Amino acid sequence: MPKINSISVSPALRSFWVVGAALTLFKILILVIAEGELGPDESQYWFWSKDIAFGYFSKPPLIAWVIGLTTSVFGNAEWAVRLSSPLFHLGAATFLYFTAQKLYDARIAFWVGLGWLTIPGVILSSYLITTDASLLFFWSGALFLLFHIVEKEKPLTQDFALLGAMIGFGLLAKYAMIYFPIALAFAVFIEPRIRQKILRPPFVATAIVVLLLITPNIWWNAQNAFQTLAHTADNANWGEPFSRPQKFLSFLTAQFAIVGFIPLATLFYMATRWRSVTNGKGEAFDRTRLLLIFALTPLVIVSIEAIISRAHANWAATAYPATLLLVTGFLFGAGKAWLAKTSVAIHLVLQLTFAVVISNFSLIDDLKMSHATRDIRGWAAQTSAISAMASGFDAIVIDDRSLMGTMLYYEGERSIEVVTIDVNASVDNHYEWFKAFDPERHKRVLFVTTRDDDAHVNYRFKNITPLGPQTVNLGNDVERTYHVFDISGYYWPAAP
Repeated sequence: MPKINSISVSPALRSFWVVGAALTLFKILILVIAEGELGPDESQYWFWSKDIAFGYFSKPPLIAWVIGLTTSVFGNAEWAVRLSSPLFHLGAATFLYFTAQKLYDARIAFWVGLGWLTIPGVILSSYLITTDASLLFFWSGALFLLFHIVEKEKPLTQDFALLGAMIGFGLLAKYAMIYFPIALAFAVFIEPRIRQKILRPPFVATAIVVLLLITPNIWWNAQNAFQTLAHTADNANWGEPFSRPQKFLSFLTAQFAIVGFIPLATLFYMATRWRSVTNGKGEAFDRTRLLLIFALTPLVIVSIEAIISRAHANWAATAYPATLLLVTGFLFGAGKAWLAKTSVAIHLVLQLTFAVVISNFSLIDDLKMSHATRDIRGWAAQTSAISAMASGFDAIVIDDRSLMGTMLYYEGERSIEVVTIDVNASVDNHYEWFKAFDPERHKRVLFVTTRDDDAHVNYRFKNITPLGPQTVNLGNDVERTYHVFDISGYYWPAAP
């Protein structure tokens, strides 16, 4: 294995900064010129950012804080809402570069950093605002600090405190950061050298910093019926019967689309040959085992979730910082560096192709793939048309979270209030808790629903007049339709 080097400004580091900065600036340019509108989740996060708090209905607060920062500087355009994503990924790549330089050498570090910036999941994530970008930044930072502690002869208390900061901020980004301490606990349990390095008095500083950072979010949850934690549990959906095998296979196949075929295939090769890959003494084998633990722990946990119930493809994203470090070092050490470089080359082509396509939706329409962009197009036109129908009403009342968020972003409340109505006597989203219909103020309202009937309101209102559908074409006969009603005379008898 290559000899461990200290962090320094090497030609490889300068090359990485040049290439990484160029790729990031390119992504930001595409963000500015791309045709994609904010999708429902993105507009919801933007709405949160207008009311900074320690928590929100479905996510921890960091994403709202970050959007609040970028939009306060650059305004509320879609690209400004999404701006932090490519920057977070550049930061994650930088942490991975320094970790790889610490574990291997500067040449491998260059390809690890570049590899991260070009894997398909990061390409897609760079053009959206999601919780994954910030999560992966702090996860990568925590990995760097963990290896800094493990490889350092006498780690300082501040090193442990910084590790706690990365874990704590990661939890404020997304609760999936919990996989990091789980993986660390597993590593401490099975690896004597890791145990000796981690279980020291300064590790108390790690725990204290994590608790200090996460306590305000726990307090917010306690004050708001533990909404975020309850929503996270609902997402897990553990009460459902075991999913069909094809759902798990679909999840597993999607992982190749996220990290790329060569990195994931190499990870599986190494995992199936755990003993031969890690069977030996010395620091090289210790760090290989540690990287395998941090790559496999999230992947195994989420795979079990996929088998038990369901799992979205991105839920295992935290497996891939360690994966890039592990497989790139392995391929270079095994004389197969060309595979790592080929993977990056393929992903660079994908990056360019993706940038061209999202900058010109007509190409997507020509490929008969308009449905793939359904969530990020047509909202401005649709919300404008609905808003134009609202003259004379006290409010626009919506029963759909997707339309609610985009309505608030594209139309706001310049002329009329926009609120939501509970359709099942259960709070299912942030708007139902904080932006709810009030019968004392909203006497006559324009009701907009996903249904083609009035089932959500016909047992609450005396006067209901259908105004017809409101439809927007999204290309290739792909349409999104809402149905509009004039309703008044709220009386709320017992639901049938």
